[in-house]
Amino acid sequence: MLRVDCTELSSDEKLALASEISDSLEGKALALVNMDSIVLDELTDEHIPLERLESIVKGFVSRRKDGEHYSIELDGDAIVVHSADPVAASHRKRENTLPPNIMQCPYCSYVTQYREEYTVHTRAHLFGV
Repeated sequence: MLRVDCTELSSDEKLALASEISDSLEGKALALVNMDSIVLDELTDEHIPLERLESIVKGFVSRRKDGEHYSIELDGDAIVVHSADPVAASHRKRENTLPPNIMQCPYCSYVTQYREEYTVHTRAHLFGV
């Protein structure tokens, strides 16, 4: 499974990169943020080459403010994105975290403190309800 390690990126940067990847792959795969990584959910039988994903990530990074200070490295089937300022990104991550008793839908901005409601809500996204 192809993966982009975004540990050093802020939450906003992760979402923007996932959106860029999904748009660039034009329906062949969907990029989903999963904790500190972006994973690809392939929607067709066509395999996405690592080189294609790498070029999309490089294009995204090159358009960032201070893009020359970001770096990308390959680690097996993963692409690791290093931030221009990982310390600042780690501070922004803490600001964007929810209390431990609150769960947020990975597909939209829905939040709840009830596990059952969260499960039903996220499953509704998967079934297109």
